[in-house]
Amino acid sequence: MQNSPNTATTDTSLSINLDYKKLLRDILQYWWLFAITLPIAIGSVYLRHRWVTEIHSASMKILMEERGNDMPQTDMMEGFGLTPGMRNLDNQLAVLTSWDMVSNAIHSLDFDVSYYVKGNLKTTEIYPAYDYRVEFDTSYPQLLNTAFYIQKIDANTFELKYTTEGQAAYNYSNGNISSGPGAVEVSAHHQIGEWITTDYFRFRVLSGRFALSSENVYYFQFNHPGALTSHYASLLRATKDGESSIIRISITGPNKAKNIKFLNTLADVFIASNLEKKNQIASNTIKFIESQLINIKDSLSDTGKELSSFRTFNRIQSIDSKTEYLFTQLQESEQKLAELYILRNYYDYLIDYFGNSEIDNEIIAPAIYKVDNQLLTSQIQKIIELNSERLAVELPLGESTINPYSEQKGMELALAKEVLIKSIKNQKINLAAQIDRIQKEKDKFEADLYGLPETERKLLGIERKFDLNSEVFTFLLRKRSEAQIQKASNTPDHHVLEAARNGGMVTPSMYSNMRKAGMIGILIPLLILVVKQLLNNRITSVDDVEKLSPIPIIGQVIHSSKKEVNVVSAHPKSVVTETFRRVRTRLEFLVGDTKVPILTVTSSMPGEGKTFCSLNLASVFALSGKKTVIIGFDMRKPGLNKVLGMEEHSGVSNYLIGKASLEEIVLPDPSGLENLYVIPSGVIPPNPSELINSNKTKELFAALRKEFDIILLDSPPMGVVADAYILARYSDALIFLVRHNHTIRQVFAHTVTNLKAEGITTNVGILLNDLNIKQGGYGSHYGYGYGYGYGYGYGHGYYEE
Repeated sequence: MQNSPNTATTDTSLSINLDYKKLLRDILQYWWLFAITLPIAIGSVYLRHRWVTEIHSASMKILMEERGNDMPQTDMMEGFGLTPGMRNLDNQLAVLTSWDMVSNAIHSLDFDVSYYVKGNLKTTEIYPAYDYRVEFDTSYPQLLNTAFYIQKIDANTFELKYTTEGQAAYNYSNGNISSGPGAVEVSAHHQIGEWITTDYFRFRVLSGRFALSSENVYYFQFNHPGALTSHYASLLRATKDGESSIIRISITGPNKAKNIKFLNTLADVFIASNLEKKNQIASNTIKFIESQLINIKDSLSDTGKELSSFRTFNRIQSIDSKTEYLFTQLQESEQKLAELYILRNYYDYLIDYFGNSEIDNEIIAPAIYKVDNQLLTSQIQKIIELNSERLAVELPLGESTINPYSEQKGMELALAKEVLIKSIKNQKINLAAQIDRIQKEKDKFEADLYGLPETERKLLGIERKFDLNSEVFTFLLRKRSEAQIQKASNTPDHHVLEAARNGGMVTPSMYSNMRKAGMIGILIPLLILVVKQLLNNRITSVDDVEKLSPIPIIGQVIHSSKKEVNVVSAHPKSVVTETFRRVRTRLEFLVGDTKVPILTVTSSMPGEGKTFCSLNLASVFALSGKKTVIIGFDMRKPGLNKVLGMEEHSGVSNYLIGKASLEEIVLPDPSGLENLYVIPSGVIPPNPSELINSNKTKELFAALRKEFDIILLDSPPMGVVADAYILARYSDALIFLVRHNHTIRQVFAHTVTNLKAEGITTNVGILLNDLNIKQGGYGSHYGYGYGYGYGYGYGHGYYEE
């Protein structure tokens, strides 16, 4: 066999690529994998939904009014016209979700005891508790985080069981925590309504709306308010609803009723806190005014008595018009001075108030009259907001972790208070200048009055003092009434826009989990098939052969279910025989006009069916009337001897070493097929390659060509030994076997490369062996699927060489 200028080339790269067509065939072939994994995945989700605790959501909306019933800024309500910490929506979000606010809500709820019922698959929290309820003595400590199990005995008796492992006890009246009893396990019978008392708890179990069921296992446990606060604060979410002043608060939890009740209570506590702050502003205003009234009332009483006594003693009741004018001017000056003195007192009050570094709660500025200073107002507003933000982010009592954000707000608050105090001191300097100017005006009017008769002057002075005190007293009475009216008419700045309602189940989501389960049920077998294909280094399709070799495919032999090795002889009308007839036709075309062609059957590795294909090819040539001889040239592992039962007979090795004649080794087919003759391998020689390469081989082929029409050689695998390469030089055609799901890609590709290196590139054809048509991907490509029409079955057969 010689080189050909028209030899095709191909890429023999062994890189792993996914064959999507084969993957599709595998999916259709292994459909049962999907039929197994899909129900398992979906069934697992269904069972999980049966025992996993459901988590539900609840939400509500609160409207934050821009301003409630506040009086105008000049009306003296809410010190300097401010509503502390209530103008900033972000601040309100922080306040609403703060530890203190959640803690106040928890203390307003009946969440101290949690009730549960144990089912076969899961434990469910019951709220409200209809079957029974627990009443506990708040003056006693109660054992925390301990499951007290209740099992009904009869209508009035139950069994109480609990196990402790060092849990602490909590006193709900004073908040003290004490150590528990250590590791104990207790079981006892009790009556409904009986007080159960130990050193670590005191409670009783009362009947609920419905009776206890003996089929259910109940238990309850006491909760620490701090732990509840931490739990609900971590679940609480508050967000702004778009650009509006509406806050949406939501929470998730296993009990729908608890979720709704917590949100409604939190909103009530938040709104009540807002109203309480507004009322505190009014109360501080009233308190400040009343402190001024006490002083003015005493002065007014004293000057009234003095005026009455002076008029009686001097028998004078009125003064002239000039005196009246001077007195009026002097009175107005003194009134202005009185108002300025009140303002100065208020400035002193603010310096003392904001100079105090210990502020335990929200800053609430007292009211004052006729204060129109926008700079001062904005500074106080800033302090109020900073203090609200600081309080909102402060850690609860008992936590020692430093909160950097709280520290930052504290520093900003201290700086703002320092700036405010400086501003107030500057205002006091301006105020002192005003007082000095008005004092000079007052002194001038007093000097003019001094020139009047002494009696009138004295009367005027007493009346002036009385009128001034009277006016100030009346002014303060009016302002106190306004403050009291304001307090009585105060309403919260916020109100519930939408009450809390259930938002549905959050987890587990049946639809979402079923969808995921379906995807997993498909992906797992799909991944198995992909990995199987990527890890499989065997040739499994025509595409594999074409990617690795330029050698043309001359035929495909399907898997045989027959027990006989020589299927052609035993079953001449079978589908397998038909495939060999097609191969015969292609071989006749391949060798062309060669008179007595020598056909060599080889492969890249053992076990690929060389003996099976050689014998059946020889038989199919014999069926066509051509005198055919098959020679067992695989002298290292003589498979032909074995399948034909000729292990002890002389053969080609005997002939090559001169121990047997041609007539002694050429035998008729043992199955009796006409025109078919066999030359067995003979004894196993120590040097098969040297024997094949000897002149005796040439003599053998020359002699056989005189007697036969077809010479077919069953040779060793080319990828293992060199014998086949020597035989290829004598051959007119080389039949290279590739066995489905057996031939290793790398070995095949390496053998093809060696063929090219040896110059064996023409009259070479690949014969695909042992194809399983059920797996697809073969016959349709080359038109070998016709065998189905004959109705011949196939299954497992014998392919060992």
